[in-house]
Amino acid sequence: MDKATTEIFENAANDAEIFSLLATFYNYNPERKIIEGASNLNYEEISDEDVRLAVAKIRNYALSGFPHSSEEKLLNLKRDWTKLFRAVSPDYGPKAPYEEVYLAVKNSGLIKELAALYLDADYTRYAELNNRHDYIGIQLDFVAFLSFQRANALKENNLKNYNKLTDLSHDFTVNHIASWFPKFCNEAFKHVRTDFYRGVLGLTYLALFDSSKLPSSYYETGA
Repeated sequence: MDKATTEIFENAANDAEIFSLLATFYNYNPERKIIEGASNLNYEEISDEDVRLAVAKIRNYALSGFPHSSEEKLLNLKRDWTKLFRAVSPDYGPKAPYEEVYLAVKNSGLIKELAALYLDADYTRYAELNNRHDYIGIQLDFVAFLSFQRANALKENNLKNYNKLTDLSHDFTVNHIASWFPKFCNEAFKHVRTDFYRGVLGLTYLALFDSSKLPSSYYETGA
């Protein structure tokens, strides 16, 4: 690969890592293995200040007392994950992060539409993750999958497939995630209690949208 292609490849590979990491945070109730992995995140060399701050929130929370702290700190994370992503009660947290829930105009064919889209792209991990097609964790995992495929296409010097996958990833982000995630995120910032998940929400927003759109509530101190 020439210099320009190498840079594009590195960007695709970086996207794959970021979206895969974010998908993990949404798809799995936090356990020590996930927290220990987060404690190894490196943010010192990240040039974007807001991205660096978001990653630092995740890493610093993971480092503060793990792995030898009491179970209370881990329990706080589990409570936050459940409150933010499982919609236990309308008085307890935001509505669950499913696209269908946040659409202003309901789309009764949304799940079938997503199923067909995933099938066309040979994406099947949603079955392993055992969640709805429109859940944020599934949608982020799909973007990660497409990013891995984009990187592989460049490795194989298949620019036609790379461009096709890039267009698919862009269209999916615009037509699906961008249509509802900001609404959820704004609500979630009002309920998040740990800097770990404040950082997760912020990093997700920054990975998808312009950092200037982050609500001021993001910068408040977590528990």
